[in-house]
Amino acid sequence: MRIRIIPFVSDFVNVISGDNAKGKSAIISIIDYCLASSKCSIPIGYIRDLTSWFGIIIHHNDGEILLARKEAGLDIVSTSMYIQRGKKIVIPHAIEENANYKDIILELNKLAQLTGFDLGEKSIAQPASFRDLISLNFQPQHLVANPYALFYKADTYQNREKLITIFPYILGILNDRLLSFKEELKELQTQAKLLKKEIEQRKNIANTWLSEVKSYYAIAYELGLTDSKLDDIENSWSSEKYVNQLRNVLNKINRNVIPIIKEGASSQISMRLAELDEKEYQTAISIQEKKEKLRLVENVKISNINYGNDIQTQNGRLDALSWLKDCFDNNSCPFCGSNNTLAKTYIDNYSVLSLELNNLSRKVTDSHRVFTKEISNLKSDLNKLEALLNQIRIEKQTLSQENQDYQKQHQMLNSIFRFGGKLEESLKNYDKIANNGSLVSDLNEVNNRIYNIEKELNSDILEQNKKRILQNISDKIKYYARIFGAEYCNDNILFDIENLTLQFSSSSRKDFLWEIGSGHNFMSYHISTILAIHEYLLSTKEYNKVPSFIVFDQPSQVYFPELKNKKKVNNEEAVLKVKRIFQVLADFKKRTNSQVQVIIIEHAGEATWKDYADCIKLIRNWRGKKKDNALIPEEWIEAGV
Repeated sequence: MRIRIIPFVSDFVNVISGDNAKGKSAIISIIDYCLASSKCSIPIGYIRDLTSWFGIIIHHNDGEILLARKEAGLDIVSTSMYIQRGKKIVIPHAIEENANYKDIILELNKLAQLTGFDLGEKSIAQPASFRDLISLNFQPQHLVANPYALFYKADTYQNREKLITIFPYILGILNDRLLSFKEELKELQTQAKLLKKEIEQRKNIANTWLSEVKSYYAIAYELGLTDSKLDDIENSWSSEKYVNQLRNVLNKINRNVIPIIKEGASSQISMRLAELDEKEYQTAISIQEKKEKLRLVENVKISNINYGNDIQTQNGRLDALSWLKDCFDNNSCPFCGSNNTLAKTYIDNYSVLSLELNNLSRKVTDSHRVFTKEISNLKSDLNKLEALLNQIRIEKQTLSQENQDYQKQHQMLNSIFRFGGKLEESLKNYDKIANNGSLVSDLNEVNNRIYNIEKELNSDILEQNKKRILQNISDKIKYYARIFGAEYCNDNILFDIENLTLQFSSSSRKDFLWEIGSGHNFMSYHISTILAIHEYLLSTKEYNKVPSFIVFDQPSQVYFPELKNKKKVNNEEAVLKVKRIFQVLADFKKRTNSQVQVIIIEHAGEATWKDYADCIKLIRNWRGKKKDNALIPEEWIEAGV
């Protein structure tokens, strides 16, 4: 197997220079493909026809990793990949698949130590992937001076939205610790909601049980097991008071205390039933009245809406009124030119009508709000009345049944013991329902944890941290832009991660990157932004997930018309601008102590970077008819391998 190796160095800015159609730009596509891209953008022709596998060697910690991927052939992309790890990789002469490209993505995610937590609150809420990070590693030819897209593959909606979502994580605004808190907070909020619902349900059941417990107390009174009359306690006791009294009744029964039947007990039960009948009747009437009122108000609201729509339709017919008024010059008719006041009088009358229609429309809108609020109040009243009616009927049903059973046998002890059994069972049920102690304790514990996490996720602190980080990057962008001599580099420049662009603010206005014009400006700010982000990330090594390499493809293309211009002044100015590209890259290398590998693919010749030879190394010069003059060697083409 023939192997073609392009060696890049880590402590220099790597330059591959050459003529057109030599395969220079394919280098980005090959690196991307070997980093488990879902598509193969390597150009067709010799590069793919004569290559079986593409591969890259990456450095990680103290070792190397070889990632190779099979050429796609007739398929859109090949899923077959090969991975090899070692202290120093020796490229094998025969490669066989030992991994799937999705396996490689998982492996790269582990190497980057990416969190498994979902990011974002929108539809694009998924964990960050290594494939998202490489948006900061490549600046292809179509992108390096693009006014609308700053980052690789961010020119499609889905990739753009995903990048916006994960940028706070990339920059360390949100780190793994904070994301774990966010994930825990979601679970705790769900848990708290369920606990509150359970406690509320138990309270509602306990309140409903109050109607039943009143009946039990009335029967206990009839059997002589308690002293308080129903008249004395109506609407004054809580459910807890009833329960405590009934526990005393149950204790009497368990101690075999023979009760003395109070005179008039049976008549008290009958009176209570009569009162319940009356309350039921009055409540039912109130419900019917509320229903009728609700129906009338809803009908009026519908009429009000229709009336408002009619007013808007009429007012819409007068939309051209302001235009007609502007057309009149003194008393001259704009259509026939005659000098009379008749047409102007008609227009003025219509203006008055339009004003009246606008006033009516506002009144209709106000009425609509009043009707909506009234309907809401009526529905709330209906719900309360229906709940009250249910409570009355439960108490009435229980009291009627028990009264019939015990009126016949209330003098008999077995009736008392039967009642005691029912009462005991009912009190047990109440204890199960009303015992919210453990639930309340659990809810308090969850709420305390939520409070502590929300303190850690304090939005004000996070916002301050975000501003600090973005300002740090923005200052670095401005630094490099000044070397380029880019316009607006003295404005207040802000790296905008919500829109993935740059914002320029001066005393008079605000502009975005796409508004500042000039290919020179676009290219300058593209390179400045990518360099600034990588420089910032190096200062946060514990959070830095982005691979430390950048590939720029032919940034000098924006100067091609000037470079080809035969006028010496224009040509010299264009060459000077190209030199600044290498000046910026050399400066970046020094500022970062060569910790970020930079590769630049260029048409421009060695004259444009020779002043910075201590920082820049020519890796390949693919020009002329020499043997090594392209990505695919001449011997491969001749052999037709």
